[in-house]
Order: sequence, then C-alpha cells, then structure tokens
Amino acid sequence: MNKKKYKKDSEVKHLMLNDDKEAILKLIDELLDATSMMSNSPSFKEQWALHLVIVDLLSKINQLEVNLKLKPLSERNDSSIEKLTKWATKYGAVLNGVEVQLLNEGVYGMKAKQGLKTGDSIVIVPKSLMITEENITSSPLRKLHAQDMMLRNMPNVALAIFILVELLRNDKKSFWYPYLSTLPESYSTPVYFDVPDLEALKGSPTFESALKLNRNIARQYAYFKKLFQLSNDPASIILKESFTYEYYRWAVSTLMSRQNTIPSSDNSSETVNALIPLWDMFNHHSGNLSTDFVKTDNVCVCYADRDYSADEQVCIFYGVRTNADFLVHNGFVYTDNEHDALKIRLGVSKSDPLYGLRLQLLQTLSLPALAEFPLTNGSCPVDGKLLAFVRIFNMDQKTLEEWNKFEEKRCLDLMLIDGLGSLDKAFDIKCWQFFQVRLSLLMKQYPQVESKNKQPSKFQQLAYTIIELEKNILKNTLEFIQNRISVLSS
Repeated sequence: MNKKKYKKDSEVKHLMLNDDKEAILKLIDELLDATSMMSNSPSFKEQWALHLVIVDLLSKINQLEVNLKLKPLSERNDSSIEKLTKWATKYGAVLNGVEVQLLNEGVYGMKAKQGLKTGDSIVIVPKSLMITEENITSSPLRKLHAQDMMLRNMPNVALAIFILVELLRNDKKSFWYPYLSTLPESYSTPVYFDVPDLEALKGSPTFESALKLNRNIARQYAYFKKLFQLSNDPASIILKESFTYEYYRWAVSTLMSRQNTIPSSDNSSETVNALIPLWDMFNHHSGNLSTDFVKTDNVCVCYADRDYSADEQVCIFYGVRTNADFLVHNGFVYTDNEHDALKIRLGVSKSDPLYGLRLQLLQTLSLPALAEFPLTNGSCPVDGKLLAFVRIFNMDQKTLEEWNKFEEKRCLDLMLIDGLGSLDKAFDIKCWQFFQVRLSLLMKQYPQVESKNKQPSKFQQLAYTIIELEKNILKNTLEFIQNRISVLSS
C-alpha cells in the first residue's frame, strides 16, 4: 500500500515538474521577445517600462524555478576558506605574510600576519590554478562552445556558463571546487536590485547602465535556458534541469566582480579573462597597481603596495575606474575614489541643418557626433574634448565654415580652456553659459533622498551614496564654469 502511494505521489510530482517546465518555457519566449524589443534610442521612461515587464516575467519564472529546490552554489565560511588555502598552496600558490580572514559579517579579505614592506611579494598564484576561457576546450562545455556564436564571441558569458558547469557536473568534482565553493553567496551588483532599489538610482547616468545590465542578463539567461532544453551536448545535459536565473545572475556577477586579464598561452600579445583564486580575496583601495604576471614562471605575483603593520587589512588598487563602474560591475562604491568621474552624453542630431559642417570639424579633432565625456572633481573638471564639442555645438554656419578651413593643429585650440585667443570672447561666454544650463538641468533630474526615518536597503544606500558623489562632481563643475564666465566677463 505504501509503495503504491509513493509511486502515485512521485507521478504527481513528475507531472507538476513537467507542467512547471512548460510554463517556464512559455515565459522564456515572452522574456526573449521583451528583451529584444528596445528601440535604438530609448527614453528613460521606455527603458523603465520595459524593465518592469522583465521584472514581472522573471518573478513568475523564479516562482516556478524555486520548485527545483536546487542547492546553494557556494558556502563561504572559515572552514571552506581554510580548505581553499590548503588546496591552493598544495598546487603551487604561495602566501607570504598574509592570510584570508573574516573582516565583518560575510566579508573576507587579506590581512597581514606580520609587518610588510612596500614591494614585498605577498601572493603568488600559478596559472594552473586560474580559471580562464582556455580551460573550456578540455571541459564538458567544449562542444557547445564551438557551436554557439554567443559563447564564442563573449568570453565573459562563456566563463559564467563554464563555472556553472563545473559546479553542477555529476560525473566528478571539479578541480576548482575548493575555490568556486568559497565565492560569495550573492552580490551587490544591480542584477540583485529590486524595483525600489533601482528607482533610487533615477536621475543618475548609472541608472541607465543598471537597466541595460539587467536587460542584457535577462536576455542571456532566456537564450541559454531555451538552448539547454533543445540541446543534448554534455554541457546542456548538465544544465538542462538545473539552470536558473538565480544561478546565472550569480555566475555573471562572479565574473564581473572578480575577473582580470592575463597573457594567453600561445605567446601572442592576446590576453584572456581569468578568475584568480586567493588574489581575488584582496579588497580595493586607492594607490598604484601592484600585481604583475610573470610570463617566464607563468604566475601572477601580487606585491605590497605600501608598508603594512601586523593584523592590518592588505588591499590592492583595482585600477582607474569610476564609481559608476565599481557599482555596476563590482557592486560597491568607493567614496575616496580620486579617479571618480561623472560621464555625460552629448550629441549632434542628424536633423540639425548644420550637422554636416559640425561633423566635419568634429572629425578633424577625431571626435564622434555622439559621445560620453567625463566630469571630475579636480581643479579643472572639464575635459578638453568635451569643451571642443560644446564649442562646435554652439557655432553658427559662418564660424563653422571658418574653422573647417583651418588645419588640425589650429583646431586643437578648441580643446583649450582659454582657446589661446582663437575664440571671440562673447562666443566663448555663450558656450560656457550653454554648458552651465545643461549641467543645471542634469542636477535637477536627481531625486530628493527619502526621509532618514525610513531605513534604506543596502542597495538603496549604495544608490544614495553614488548620487551624492555625482552631485558633488556637478557642483564642482558648475563652480568652475561660473568662475570661467566671471573671468571672461571682466
């Protein structure tokens, strides 16, 4: 009797799972349609409306995929970190005077076990421990990678699928399991933001980047979900029943937040993307690059970028990046980022009667008709290319015709703050005033931060922080512009 009941329950569960699978695939088709319908130059309103559609579809998919009751991909704790260190050192990694330690709840980093001097070699990781796209050729993903254009042309995507294959394969435990199982269980990249979290970014250029990222990841997920269901290669067999949106956004966030580039194995000048165990335990701070790949030894070597005391956290410099880049790709904001910048987009419309003349002068200076330009917090926050663009944008036909007769060397004066006397003072004041109005309008687009009485989520706090930093850049630039107008008007 019990056996019959068990068989009946199993059949019911199997039918339910099949129903869920059919429902998911129907939603996947809708998701593919939705993520492919964006126009060439969508407004923020259009992008947000589409994002809400995508969120709704993913929510319905997640409700069905949760029935799969899949295991967490990683389990980061002191025990797994200890196993990671033992595995890495067994296969050639070296830790000199540093160790991985828990810094606060769920956050690990490198700490000095002893005093360190600038230039000390502190971590060495052989390439054999790294995960690169070159490993795909000897994995279950090899066949599908050779067939699928997206996997071939997008190394980041291929590596995201690769680490899922390695973690979910049943034939044997992955060589990299001690590393993969210690990765963060979740991230703070925008693909983890709920609707209110993303709404907190409205007004910031980062908002559009976050929406685009979410849209791209949703489209990729839908594409691969369908591909695995229709394919029978070794990788598809592994992922057919276990590939979920939760897994995919985790894998993509892992790649975005932790990858680096190293030389390829074919001795060419090409580089490949890589995940580097232990090295990626370093957190970021301002400074200088202190990591090198030594080709002769085929190892990545990290050096102390300054003196450290025992028990002090040892950090590295991730490179010259804006806080928008850090938030979108790494999931954090660094308030002391001396390389921070706010990118603004300017363009010349093809419907402009003087489009041809403006484009001709822009091309003389190797400038496109549509581009993003950085504003910084420095003493001269306006980039020369941006200044030239604003001046060309404000020229009348006569002025454009005159400047188009000049050689490139003379046209370079348009990139200088004072124009070397090449510009009419009244015209230059007009340009700075135009710029002032545009930036003032950008400032007004930022929303008011909600009452401090309401506790923001950790993602909303990231949004509020980056908005405040961007507004500071705008304020600094507006002060600079006002000073230029005053100088020219005196």
